[in-house]
Amino acid sequence: MKTAADRRNKVKFPVDTLFLFAFSGESSPAGKWDVIDGKLKAKFSRAAKAEGFTGKEREVFSFHPADGKPAQRVVVAGLGERKKFNAEQIRRSAGFAGPKVKVSKSIHVLLPLEQRLSVESGEQAQAMYEGLALALYQFDRYKSSRSKGKGLESVRVLSETDSQKNQIKAGLDRGAVFSNATMLARDLVNEPPSSATPRWLAKEAVKTAKKSLTVKVYDEKKIKQMRMGAIEGVSIGSDEPARFVHMTYKSPGAKKTISIVGKGITFDSGGLCLKPAGGMLNMKGDMGGAAAVVGIMSALPALKPKVNVHGIFAASENMPGPLAYKTRDVVKARNGKTIEVINTDAEGRLILADALSYASELKPDEIIDLATLTGAIVVALGDDISGVFTNNQGLAVRLINAGHQTGEKVWQMPLEDDYKDMIRSDVADMKNTGGRYGGSITA
Repeated sequence: MKTAADRRNKVKFPVDTLFLFAFSGESSPAGKWDVIDGKLKAKFSRAAKAEGFTGKEREVFSFHPADGKPAQRVVVAGLGERKKFNAEQIRRSAGFAGPKVKVSKSIHVLLPLEQRLSVESGEQAQAMYEGLALALYQFDRYKSSRSKGKGLESVRVLSETDSQKNQIKAGLDRGAVFSNATMLARDLVNEPPSSATPRWLAKEAVKTAKKSLTVKVYDEKKIKQMRMGAIEGVSIGSDEPARFVHMTYKSPGAKKTISIVGKGITFDSGGLCLKPAGGMLNMKGDMGGAAAVVGIMSALPALKPKVNVHGIFAASENMPGPLAYKTRDVVKARNGKTIEVINTDAEGRLILADALSYASELKPDEIIDLATLTGAIVVALGDDISGVFTNNQGLAVRLINAGHQTGEKVWQMPLEDDYKDMIRSDVADMKNTGGRYGGSITA
């Protein structure tokens, strides 16, 4: 989508579609709408009453003013209570409005740019763009009826002052960077496993390399030389060889280094401990952590954070081939620790053992590990909340706060030292699973 910011009093009305927001229990749209059309409040009130619209979150309605002013079509999204206003309200409301606005080629957006609101105009614009873009996302490249050139093409946000206009444009640009990175990760996850192999995923990581990014890809021979026995053990059951990828972003004058590590199981059959058909159905998405790493790294050249970032992921299939690793096998990770295999379907923690060992050798200030690691965490927290496990409380607080700001719900889980007894092995340094109870912690 193309984006622009314009002064309200310089836009020629009527327009095709006007997109507004409204707080619950208020009789007029949010923002400075009077310059657009002095009769808009009355038109909004009549239409809202007819539709039963109250401004609650998730409520969206549209109406066509009889006189065609200030637009042929007006779409209104509810924000919920004014006193709870934050950027996530705009992001979610814009997302719920996505199906209503996607039939338009272009929309003009009036944000609630009121002085008494705590969220500045650039942040509002960013959140609005992210909500719309992510709601309109489609993965349709394999559909014969795929449409081209249709749908929402441009978004123009109205401002009151030139300085506000600049803030809004910067916010829209930032929203585009975040949305494009997210949609790149979604594309990687949605690709069928027949094409989304470890080699393919490594090539996609190389494609994202821009100025300020470097990418190193290690093949199966190099993985063996690098003593990554855990990755090697998981991958040998498949005809598709594993890949280990190291992406690097360097910032001039950076005083901090972060490693982001992702799990990249491009298809998880469970190995010899074969999953049932239903449990295998969505396992093309078991590389979501690696996809997130690629998405994050793709955004860094545009965002220019003042930190050095290593993006690392191991990519492998977990298949029940004739050479597949077996229960009671012992594999050795890069750091020299030995692991007894109790369940071949607990493979993600094995490839991450090597990836995290490698990341540790780079001596970063912090390591953030992203993984679709356990069904146990979904049992605990459901589909919409991620579990956070950390040995650094300061980092936990920052991650939780970042989640609040971006609409990514996270919840801190305990790391209980006593639970290490559950993964002690009689024949190796540890087992790869501690059983059903506390499964996300022992993982």
